[in-house]
Amino acid sequence: MKTRSHEKRPLVASSRISIHQNLSIRHRTRSKRFYFDVAPGSVCLSGTDTGGAYCLVELSLAPGMAVPRHTHTREDEVYFVLAGELKVTVGETNFVLRPGDTLFAPRDIPHQLRNSGNSTNHYLLIFSPSGFEEFVMATAVPAPDNAIAPTEPPAVAVQNVRELVTEYGILFG
Repeated sequence: MKTRSHEKRPLVASSRISIHQNLSIRHRTRSKRFYFDVAPGSVCLSGTDTGGAYCLVELSLAPGMAVPRHTHTREDEVYFVLAGELKVTVGETNFVLRPGDTLFAPRDIPHQLRNSGNSTNHYLLIFSPSGFEEFVMATAVPAPDNAIAPTEPPAVAVQNVRELVTEYGILFG
């Protein structure tokens, strides 16, 4: 076992890791595309794939488009920007993320995001533990594989959002 240089006791793997030892390797080709409100994207890995540890979602927003202020009461959220720019406000602190930037947003802190750049962005979201992907899929509208990020809310409204938010531990505002 590894030990830290300044400590004599061994590093101990979390119990979560031992739970996941029975998971098998998952490989997914490009996932089916959906409109998640104003962002086309896909669920790359679900809780089923990760033993409930996390889910991975990829999304794109057109310039100026935003996801309203909301709070996750069950999941922590990580942002990783692949292309473009993403302004994330966590609590009252603003972060402008660019390609290669990462941000961790803990649960129970209100946050919102907006494409503050002048081109469509592309980013990954990790929610831990998993569960948020179920909300996303319960409210999603199918999109073509070549779906582009809309510059205004889609003509087809995302389904059931207001009815389902409390069931999934999400608060708006």
